[in-house]
Amino acid sequence: MAKISAKGAAITIDDSAGSPQDLSTDCVSFEIQQDAGVIDVTGFGDGSKNFIPGLPVTGITFEFLYDTHTTSGAYTVLKGILNSATSKTVSVKPETAGETLSGEFCLDNFAVKGTPDGALSIGTVHFSVMGGTAPEWA
Repeated sequence: MAKISAKGAAITIDDSAGSPQDLSTDCVSFEIQQDAGVIDVTGFGDGSKNFIPGLPVTGITFEFLYDTHTTSGAYTVLKGILNSATSKTVSVKPETAGETLSGEFCLDNFAVKGTPDGALSIGTVHFSVMGGTAPEWA
């Protein structure tokens, strides 16, 4: 099996006006968390824990470079959507020939980090699903 690089990943996040911004070049890393949201249904007589799938849980974690470009830099976009009362479309296409995960999310946290002898960066940011529709791969 051939290794596939995430070097060509495409990351798009809506800004505060709802316009999609391509943050691919500012993205250092990403992780898509998908969980079955299992529910414990273990009975008293069961020989081990017993689970059934519940509602799916999806989250996306990013690390971005610190970019203050007027409209499309990661810092500018993320600062503008933190604490937004409306969901923002987040799309991640891990590889150029693959599927894209897209859905409505809210930004959970946002931090800026740096050291006196290093570059500024945006620390880990996390997006959680917002609304009743689950994100989809297409």
